[in-house]
Amino acid sequence: MGEFYVGYLPWIFAVHIFSAVVWVGGMIGFTLTVYPSLRQIPNEKMFIRTALRTLNRFYKLLIPVSLLLGVSGVSMALGKDFAHQDPVMSVIVTSKEFIWFFMVVLYLYGYYKIKEARARCLASDSEHARDNVKLIAYYLFGISSLLGLVAIYFGYMLRSV
Repeated sequence: MGEFYVGYLPWIFAVHIFSAVVWVGGMIGFTLTVYPSLRQIPNEKMFIRTALRTLNRFYKLLIPVSLLLGVSGVSMALGKDFAHQDPVMSVIVTSKEFIWFFMVVLYLYGYYKIKEARARCLASDSEHARDNVKLIAYYLFGISSLLGLVAIYFGYMLRSV
């Protein structure tokens, strides 16, 4: 693993950073720019349908991004062998992996809420569908964005080692 890691480190690192930026930056961008713009749509049902389409596309984009993030992160953690070098670095790597795992759980919950909101919208229950979209846009993305920024900071600390 060491030779592979050393030979491809710049590529692994670039893929990892790109994936983290797309995931965290996409959530921050949606919360701060896209969702408020969508709120300007006067027709409630049209707002919900457009928000759900946008969220669905973003969630589909995150599938390969999360896989690339996970594979590159695990390969960097194994290649650098933090677990046997320094106990503090081992805790940081474990914390970072736990943060991303929790973000994946939030991602799956958000995907479930998109499906639920779509069903509510089709059943003409706009109020509950709107609440599900708001939950995803503000709360799930907000929590995931903060956790993602913490994970990126931990990555910065690990990179400087």
